[in-house]
Formats: sequence, C-alpha cells, structure tokens
Amino acid sequence: MSIIVAAVSFSHAQDAETPKKISLLEAFRGMVSKIKQSTNKARPIKFVAVSESYDARQHSVITGARLNMFLKGVLRDKGDLFINVARDNDICPIVLAAIAMHESANGNSKFSRERNNVFGIYLRGKYHYFDSVDECVKYAGKLLGGKMYCGGRNYTVKKIQQIYCPVGAGNDPRGINKYWLSGVLDKMKTLWGREICVLINA
Repeated sequence: MSIIVAAVSFSHAQDAETPKKISLLEAFRGMVSKIKQSTNKARPIKFVAVSESYDARQHSVITGARLNMFLKGVLRDKGDLFINVARDNDICPIVLAAIAMHESANGNSKFSRERNNVFGIYLRGKYHYFDSVDECVKYAGKLLGGKMYCGGRNYTVKKIQQIYCPVGAGNDPRGINKYWLSGVLDKMKTLWGREICVLINA
C-alpha cells in the first residue's frame, strides 16, 4: 500500500524575519506529540449483564445527565451527586441510584419527602431523618462503600440485599423486602439496559 503525501511547506518562526524550514518528518513528529499531550489514553471497557451477581464495585460508564432522565421527585437533578458520591466510595453509580429509586419510590415516598430519607435508612429502631437529600445520599454512599458491603465481601447486588434489606426482617411487617432485589435490578435496567458498560481494571 502506498501513501501519497502532498508537499507542504512547514516553517518555524525563530523570529519574524528568518523562518526556519523543517522536514515533513519533523513536522509529523511534532503533530503526534501534541496529539498525545492533548488526549487521554483510551480505557478498555466491557459489558456486564445486570444480574444478582453484578459486582457493585465496578465503575459503570454513565453520566449525571443520563441519570437525570429517570430521577424524579426529591431525586430530580441529583444525577451528578450520585456520580460523585459513587466515585468517592468506589461503588457503581447505577447501583447507588437504583437503590435510592427503589427505596424512595423514585423520590416520591413519604419518608423521602418528609425525612429526606431516600435510602430507607433505619437507625436505632426508626427510619432516620436527614437534613437534606444530599446528606442521605452521602451517608448511603459511605455505608455501601464500607467494609460491611463493597469494601468487604458483600459486593454483589444479591449479597447487599441479604444485609441491607433481608427477607423476614423485624422492621418489615408487610413482607415487602422480598421485592427489593428484583426491584433494584429493574431500576438498574431502566437506567442503562440489560448490560452495563463498565471500565476494565478501574
């Protein structure tokens, strides 16, 4: 294969009156160097199916604007918050947002509206009151990124459910915890699809 290169005059102005001619090879090397400096190295990605065994430590490729397409009620326009909190705690922002959507009826539950509690946080025998939704999201991010969950061995969606919202829990007299796992997985699919794009070795 032959490459035809048009003859181009390149010059580098040492001063306004004495331009210095440079070779095409030198010009090409300079261009490549500038491109390398101005662009980030591409990072490999893979697609992971949404399932009970989904690893919530993965860095999914999603933006706050994408999350905002689905977040409603008191969660409206909190997409960037979820992204930042998830990244700070090494958890998947799609999982974090999906849990909040499920626990708060997508920002419309009584506890989310009256207590800013969008994660169903239950402390000392009652559902906790937060000063703001942002405070609740940050609390949940630290909790889910901690040793009890993603910072330890319980990093799949299924294992998170078994501790975070166990079936038969004493604070679940109506038995609705059994819908938690399927509900969160459905919200994850809503936010991205049946397969989530994640960074490899992030």
